[in-house]
Amino acid sequence: MQSTIQQRFGFLRESIRNLRSMGSVAPSSRFLCRRIAGKIDPAQARVVVELGPGDGVITRYILDRLAPDARLLIFEINEVFVEKIRTTIHDSRLTLIHDSAENMEQHFAENGITTVDYIVSGIPFVMLPESLAEAITKECRRWLRTGGLFIQFHYSPLLINFYRRIFGNADVDIIPLNIPPALVISCVK
Repeated sequence: MQSTIQQRFGFLRESIRNLRSMGSVAPSSRFLCRRIAGKIDPAQARVVVELGPGDGVITRYILDRLAPDARLLIFEINEVFVEKIRTTIHDSRLTLIHDSAENMEQHFAENGITTVDYIVSGIPFVMLPESLAEAITKECRRWLRTGGLFIQFHYSPLLINFYRRIFGNADVDIIPLNIPPALVISCVK
């Protein structure tokens, strides 16, 4: 089993190679993971989607919150992280999709998903073209059930009004005990 130092170095190496698609240089802290997972009500979470799980650190916290019959679909584009998740997280509730969130409609159809209760996103939208960020975020809103929650974490407040424009609301939590300090933005449909 890899040491924590080896895992962090591996994450940093992938971040340097793919900073534009990752948006971070360090894995999410347990404080950030707990805050995100704590927003998920296990009694209401039948279908949860995670976009950009990276090495799966938040994925594990989400799985710990979910009921035995819930489903978690995760979308990851980085092959190194897809392989890491595939070999380290073994949970029958998890469906790992090696594809972009842009294609969620196709994968939802293939998996019999008609609505989603929670979407957790680590996609660094601030690094993407605005049209792509808007298209993915609007798709998230479309697939959420009424009352469903979109949870996005960022390291910059630049897009808070972007989420308010799409969802009509945005609640912001600051997580100072993370490298770098993070914002958790929650939007209700």
